[in-house]
Amino acid sequence: MQNGFMRFVLAILLIVSVQIFADWPQFLGVGREGRSAEQGLTADLSSTKTLWMHPRGESYSAPSVSGNRLIHHARFQSTEKVECLDATTGALLWSDGIPVTYRDRFGYLNGPRASPSIDGDRVYALGVQGALSCYQLQDGKLLWRRQLVNEFGVSMEFFGFAGSPLVEGGLVVVNLGMKKCVAAFDKLTGETKWVSGDQWGRSYASPVAAAMHGRRVLLVFAGGESNPPVGGLLCLDPSSGKILDRFAWRSPRHASANASTPVVSGNRVFISSSYDVGGVMLEVLPDFTFKEVYRTKAYASHWATPILVDGHLYGFANNKLVCMEWATGKRVWRTVPKLEGASAADASEGAGRGADRYRPPPGEGGFGIGSLIYADGRFLCLGENGLLAWLELSPDGCTILSAVRLFKADQSWTGPVLSGGRAYIGQNLPDGKHAARLICLDLNKESGDGE
Repeated sequence: MQNGFMRFVLAILLIVSVQIFADWPQFLGVGREGRSAEQGLTADLSSTKTLWMHPRGESYSAPSVSGNRLIHHARFQSTEKVECLDATTGALLWSDGIPVTYRDRFGYLNGPRASPSIDGDRVYALGVQGALSCYQLQDGKLLWRRQLVNEFGVSMEFFGFAGSPLVEGGLVVVNLGMKKCVAAFDKLTGETKWVSGDQWGRSYASPVAAAMHGRRVLLVFAGGESNPPVGGLLCLDPSSGKILDRFAWRSPRHASANASTPVVSGNRVFISSSYDVGGVMLEVLPDFTFKEVYRTKAYASHWATPILVDGHLYGFANNKLVCMEWATGKRVWRTVPKLEGASAADASEGAGRGADRYRPPPGEGGFGIGSLIYADGRFLCLGENGLLAWLELSPDGCTILSAVRLFKADQSWTGPVLSGGRAYIGQNLPDGKHAARLICLDLNKESGDGE
């Protein structure tokens, strides 16, 4: 009996030792790198169980998670709502709504694009019409709100406000647009701390912060609707908003925008644009000016942010998955990953249902413009059509480890989120079986086979 008990205790300790859970408090996770420290995740998506679903409304915003609280930002009819859900059960804890009138001029969804940012006991959410709101995480109390369009006289540009607010030190940083360009607000009071004027307008990339040469800097990939089209990377001093340097990088097409968030490693920054532009590697010198290292056509992202792992950059350039050497810009390989000839579990019927086998017909087994995040030594990939897969990516190539068909709908351009052994997936359009929804999947290796 004693030996049996000791074996039981040892087994529990072993399980605990290999499970690491982490928050996902902002767009692209901690550090805005698209990487999670989570471990102990199941590699077999065919055995995953849907824990809960929540109405999605209209939204391209990714949820953010801190502890057991998840912030979901979506539009329901004429109201844009910030909702706090129990991350484990999906139960609604609090909600706040504001009226919106935005209509996407290109026929896309009319809801928010930016992802909320959680900083300690506060939540910062940026609506599609420029309402920047600060809430108390615990109970949803509104602490302050700024109406950026009315207060700063900026326009909606192509797609409204899409770059996620960045909390840096005591500031909340937003790419405002037009000639106001970038603004910072006191994160406690909402007071304007500085505005950095520049002719480069509001992009759809999110600002990032980094430590370089012993100090913090802000990196903002600007450039939205303008004639002629202009934009590029700005390096700013977060204490004053002073623009330290700027590097022009923008498609000459009017109907274009910079949308992929900069990737930072050490003193180097990689930015990328679609529309025949490609990517460029910049080094930030000790005087905080940019030096071009290389430019490349090997990777040109429309909006998905590539992930840096072990000296190689992985990401979707339109529907092609690319591996590129970080140091040189050399393309190692390019492929269109597909499941044709293979099968994926079909979980599109909903929560608690056992996984049927699903074999995609010709043309349906691809990911389209997919989104990647990195966790537990592999990549979680969400295709824009509802196909979720674990990928093994290396300089040697791409291997699909397992896959599940969550739904059959387009515009799944919101990247997956990982926290607490759970994946949160946005189905942004209805598919005939379900309305748009937020799906919570159990990826905990120790949760069983999902039956």
